[in-house]
Amino acid sequence: MSKLEHDAAAAEQRVKVSTFDKPWYLSCSELLERNKLQGKKCLDLCCGNGEFSRILKERHTMEVTCADYIPFHLQHVESEGFATITVDIDAAAGEVDAAAAPHAGTFDLVVNLAAIEHIFNSDNLLRFAHTVLKPGGLLLVNTPNIGFFAYRMYGWFSGNRPFGEGHHIRFWDYRFLRTNLFLNGFSAREDARKFYALPQDAMLRAFRNKKQLAAKAAWLFHSCRFLQHIPFFKGVCSDELTVLAVKDAVPAIGFSLNTVQRFLKNSEGTEEGQLAVARLREAREKGWLDEHLYLAKTVDGL
Repeated sequence: MSKLEHDAAAAEQRVKVSTFDKPWYLSCSELLERNKLQGKKCLDLCCGNGEFSRILKERHTMEVTCADYIPFHLQHVESEGFATITVDIDAAAGEVDAAAAPHAGTFDLVVNLAAIEHIFNSDNLLRFAHTVLKPGGLLLVNTPNIGFFAYRMYGWFSGNRPFGEGHHIRFWDYRFLRTNLFLNGFSAREDARKFYALPQDAMLRAFRNKKQLAAKAAWLFHSCRFLQHIPFFKGVCSDELTVLAVKDAVPAIGFSLNTVQRFLKNSEGTEEGQLAVARLREAREKGWLDEHLYLAKTVDGL
């Protein structure tokens, strides 16, 4: 089964269990309220069935456009009155850029919720968002935190497979997400990662469906409600990453080595190339590339 076939089948099943009280919807709506983001022109990128699109429209009075690549999703949101953009983020970079070009500098806000973990090419996704945003526009991105201690426990008991493997394609902690955002032309404005719910599912899987043992293990995570406020524990006590990032006046370089090298080659001798080199060197100086050996070596050679 191809990714398209899998996602299309999942889309039809998902609409049957549609819910507007998912933890990440609540956390992202709270963040928008806290930042007084109302009445903006917004793109819901990878919108799915448009649940959060309706929240944006009804609760935050936003003018919302929905972007997706599954026909079922697009037909569903169109039936609810939303304008749509068709884009397959995992298509070739040129196709994604061509889909973004007619909407360059259009939106005040792009939201991408619980989707980046399902994308092979996150550079495509972040570059698309960077292109369609106005100067100084905002990107709200949300994804599970693979650094959460419950997911680490699941990995220990399951041969270090990441929780969600087989359903999720890429796995994110705050450091990795922040670096990807930075090299794609964004700076984190608000780090709103937080603990939201006891990890019942993760513990049930970790303890091989032993329900009583799983329930007791999950109960221990009540402590995360308090520990998440201590900087040292924040990374392992937050189950969701929620980041509000601002578009900087720099190009979206990319994070993957091939993408970065191609960008540097194509922009050599230009102002855009100079900005890219400065951005890469800044990330290197901050230590954000220390574990990305080939990318660090590339930057050291500039």
